[in-house]
Amino acid sequence: MDVDAVLALSPDKQVAGSAARLAAPGNWSELGHDEHALWGLCKGSGKKPYQVCVDLGDRATKCSCPSRKFPCKHAIAVQVLHARGSAPAGQPPEWVSEWQHRREVRQTPKPLDDSPEAVERRAAQRARTVEARDLAVQGGVAGLREWLADVARRGVAELAGRDRTWWESIIRRMVDAQAPGLAGAVEDLATVVFSGGSNWAERAADRLGSLHLLVTLAANPPPEMNDVVRMRLGYTVTEQEVRDKPAWHDTWVVLLRKDEDDGRVRTTRQWVWGRERREWVTVIRHAAGNAIPGPALPVGEFTGNLHPYPAGAPRRMAVGDRDPSVAARPIDISDTWTDALAGLEPLLRQDPWQRLHPLTCKQIRLAEGLTAIDTDGRALPVVDDIAADRALALHGGEPFDAIGLWDGWSFRLGAVAEPGGAPEVVS
Repeated sequence: MDVDAVLALSPDKQVAGSAARLAAPGNWSELGHDEHALWGLCKGSGKKPYQVCVDLGDRATKCSCPSRKFPCKHAIAVQVLHARGSAPAGQPPEWVSEWQHRREVRQTPKPLDDSPEAVERRAAQRARTVEARDLAVQGGVAGLREWLADVARRGVAELAGRDRTWWESIIRRMVDAQAPGLAGAVEDLATVVFSGGSNWAERAADRLGSLHLLVTLAANPPPEMNDVVRMRLGYTVTEQEVRDKPAWHDTWVVLLRKDEDDGRVRTTRQWVWGRERREWVTVIRHAAGNAIPGPALPVGEFTGNLHPYPAGAPRRMAVGDRDPSVAARPIDISDTWTDALAGLEPLLRQDPWQRLHPLTCKQIRLAEGLTAIDTDGRALPVVDDIAADRALALHGGEPFDAIGLWDGWSFRLGAVAEPGGAPEVVS
């Protein structure tokens, strides 16, 4: 690995900067490496230097410093020194060998008892776990139904006077009920209320209605909505389970992106257009703490496999095998805003809780007050951000094809194109 690749392993920019400054031979002693590991002693604030070692296979690290960031600045710095050729070949000290041995022991799988009795016990335990989770979730649903009824009696306006503690109480109840989807929906409602604005009450009422629909359907959803209701309650499947299922093969165009940070997890969402399927899908990447997830796919288009998750509209996908990306070619664009919005109806029927949808329109022009007017003279409000500024700079007030995200209230530009031309990402 080169120095840039090593620094990219840092959990945040602060660690990367500190590691770069720390990667001087004068700060280190007993540097060394063999084909399996890298090690060194780094001066710290105490009498004893920090013991730092790295597995060169999977880049796992161990450091005796008290940092809660992983990998820490010492673990990154010793890898920078190694990339620069400053760590000579040698025999690992005993403390490195002991660490490697402990890792090997932990990673060695224990023999699985495959006797009929053991298989039956595991199946019974899984069934009990599933049943307990379902009972907990339904208890959370019942509690939230009562909470919503109380909010309805008091009125939406009363929410503005509630402090954070009141909101955290119901959010914690949903977390304890193992229904993270409900907890997230209530937190989103709280964010709307705290954000204020001239139409906060309308937005809050919209979210209350969505919550009411979800808790109403949760106990006995229609068969065609079972998967999406489970997803919205917070039931998940692993990416590996998704990858084990058949993929959708297509030529995919990566155009739209949105970054989110709730203080605990950072999320990068991308919206991708399938040329043959003629539909949008999403690819999502999460990172905890101070880590930066970055996009899962580069901007452009590629031919390859994306594996669908069980529910959602647009459907979430896991990235499979794919060819290298190339520049994006033109995609299908709706003639008017009326056509574009009408096209959302089947998606909302599949997943009425989805709040962000890709939207396209031909030959719109940005008017005073930042509205996007189509060829029929109908307009949608546009988010005033750097993407809108770039669109104006690129097209100078002339009509252009627009691709962006609609949240039911405003349109956020993501890519623009000369009429009929190839899209250019602006956000």
